[in-house]
Amino acid sequence: MMILNSRILDDAKFFDKPILLFFTDENCKDCDIIYSKLQELIIFSKYIGKKVDALEYIPYTIRLTRGIIPTITILTPTLDLIAVIESKDLKFIETKLREIVDQYKRKVIKGIKLEEYTPGPLEPTPSIIYETVNRVIEGYEADSRMIEVYFTYTNVYKEYLKIKDKIKYSDDLARYLLEGKGEIKIDEKYSANIAMLVNYGISSVQTLIDFIDAGSGEVYRSKRKESKGILLDEALTGNALVSEYERTLNEDYLNLSIKIAEYIKNNLQHEKGFRDIKEVDDITKIPYLEPISNSEASIFFSRLWNITGDETYKNLALKGLSSALGGSLDNPKVIARAAIAYLKLFDSIKANRYLNIIDARITIVKNNGCQDSMLYYNGKCYSKVDEIQPTTF
Repeated sequence: MMILNSRILDDAKFFDKPILLFFTDENCKDCDIIYSKLQELIIFSKYIGKKVDALEYIPYTIRLTRGIIPTITILTPTLDLIAVIESKDLKFIETKLREIVDQYKRKVIKGIKLEEYTPGPLEPTPSIIYETVNRVIEGYEADSRMIEVYFTYTNVYKEYLKIKDKIKYSDDLARYLLEGKGEIKIDEKYSANIAMLVNYGISSVQTLIDFIDAGSGEVYRSKRKESKGILLDEALTGNALVSEYERTLNEDYLNLSIKIAEYIKNNLQHEKGFRDIKEVDDITKIPYLEPISNSEASIFFSRLWNITGDETYKNLALKGLSSALGGSLDNPKVIARAAIAYLKLFDSIKANRYLNIIDARITIVKNNGCQDSMLYYNGKCYSKVDEIQPTTF
């Protein structure tokens, strides 16, 4: 996972050269050409340069860029931030690199310390459910998690199904959930993408298992197997395995998901939530509690709590949920995921067989204390979801 190894750092310190990180990804058609020409410039020799795949090494991308590709980030040998250049103009880049080196050598600029991102936790309320449904109805381009919350709501308030055909969706996966058909174009090199397909029963779980280190519980980010153990990948993969367990009641999938949960608990836990990755170098040691990742982790832990009854998972779910809301109350995608976790924590329905419906409240368990095919909710058994009046919305 480490991109700034000891050799790079030692060379930077010995020669007193700034470190130049060129962030790119496979979707940037010009980036390879730009970086190749950049290396030919005389000024480039004044830096210790390295090209970084922004998607593969996402923990570095979120700490050192604004998400724009390409981005050139300049660091001191002690990893303080000197400058960020967001441009494809080689002449402009060359000029800026000359200015930066000159100012660095003259000690005009010394760099600033990278800051942690650890927002204060925020206690969840049912309002996040209504907020998600309202965003969907008002025309926000909904992703799959937002669609889940919408369908859960319509299972109780069926009149809201009338606007289903007018809903805007953000991607093929959301469209598939809405319409139940159609091609899904998604990059299957990444475990997170495959995990979402497995989660909804679209792809075989075997395609996902290849990304999992069963011994440690770490999940590889992509087929490159260069980086692993990133919270979002861990949570999405754990969720997918839980979904497969619910479809099959095969304990192997549940046990593997618990292995992933233990990795998150033991390696990524922070007093205010969950880190995006464990500390592997001086960049990743800076804590970053990414909201969507924390909300997905909360969904994962809340599902495990419903299945196992282990209160540890409930507490972890609440930690991730509160962290996500504390970090982002204005992002509908975060709020939707938080709403799903909230529903599983405070309005859970337990079924003893797989139901082919979308309802965020439902968890499938081997024994819910009711007769076959009945649903358990709030101390009673029900025949249909329609009969259950929720307490949170």
